[in-house]
Amino acid sequence: MSFYDEPFDPTSAKGAKLMELALIGFEDKAPLKLFVAALGVAPTDINWDQSVKKVWGEALTAIAALHRIRDFLLAAKADENYAAGRDDIIAFIAVCDAESAAGVVAAPPTLHELARTTLVGLRPFVNRVQLRDNLVSLFDPDGARTMVVGGPRFSGRSYTWVLASHVARRFSGMDTKLIDLTTFTDAQATPVDVARMIADSLEWTDWPKPADIDPTAQDATNARILRPQLVNRLSGLGPVCLFFDGLDGSNLTEATVEFVADIAAAAGNDELGECRVVLLAFDRAIPNPNVDPFVLREPPLADIPLTEVTSYFQQVAKEAHTALTDTQAAELVVTVFGSPAPDPVPISTIRANATKLSAAARGLKGGA
Repeated sequence: MSFYDEPFDPTSAKGAKLMELALIGFEDKAPLKLFVAALGVAPTDINWDQSVKKVWGEALTAIAALHRIRDFLLAAKADENYAAGRDDIIAFIAVCDAESAAGVVAAPPTLHELARTTLVGLRPFVNRVQLRDNLVSLFDPDGARTMVVGGPRFSGRSYTWVLASHVARRFSGMDTKLIDLTTFTDAQATPVDVARMIADSLEWTDWPKPADIDPTAQDATNARILRPQLVNRLSGLGPVCLFFDGLDGSNLTEATVEFVADIAAAAGNDELGECRVVLLAFDRAIPNPNVDPFVLREPPLADIPLTEVTSYFQQVAKEAHTALTDTQAAELVVTVFGSPAPDPVPISTIRANATKLSAAARGLKGGA
């Protein structure tokens, strides 16, 4: 796939150059609206009540989705609004054409690069050094198979799922499934309930079979029956990562928590083939003592030093091929957290200001 067919990425070298060329023309949004409309972009696809740079970010995203980046460049080359940058546009087209003809494809991001992602969608990721290292091991073909993330609710567990699923999809195309046990609010979840949730997420319509479940049996008994069946099915499934959240709730029987822990132990014991298992809100040992020492764990989230936040903004800017001074980064921190900004920044403060933190990071990347 050539640059002309790739999604628009303002953090890549060519994406940043494309944005630089686009910004040469059209200080007025009215003719700009007509220009992009001629390329097939509907006016309603763009929020026009923002800066020209952010408008172009959305416009180039839409143009790339239509596979019309080359058409945009040719149109810009012929437009008088781009007269000052015509030579640069011609040179850029020549480079992209040559690479396209030669079949040059941009190298995909490495596992380490993906694990150090600063922004996934709207969610900013500051710090989390141990989690990032753990994800590298978890999704490495020769790495660990089980990861545990402890901590109370509202401490960033859902962020863990977002980053981990992002890394899994982008690196290897691995499917990820979230089994959210917090959805049980009117009754305690049993091992049979968990088995059915797993089956639903994987679109298994033939398991568990009614004959395998004794409604009069104790939960532990049904768990013992279901475990080997589940292990057998998962071992032949191929790469998939199961995330179990809400394991600290009173809405689970003890047998249910042990059943999920046994699934994680089976993954860590290499019984599930290429499957991985992640336990969120699990603050105990894995039941297999031979597996537990090799389980990836992240320490409870602690307050984040202010320098980590300023460094985060500078890293985001670097990814967008711009530089952010210490003073400019400090000003962004004040915009998000107020003055004086707390040092260290409590996790609760990060959570309360997540929207503003996201907006600041996306602004650095040229997003809305």
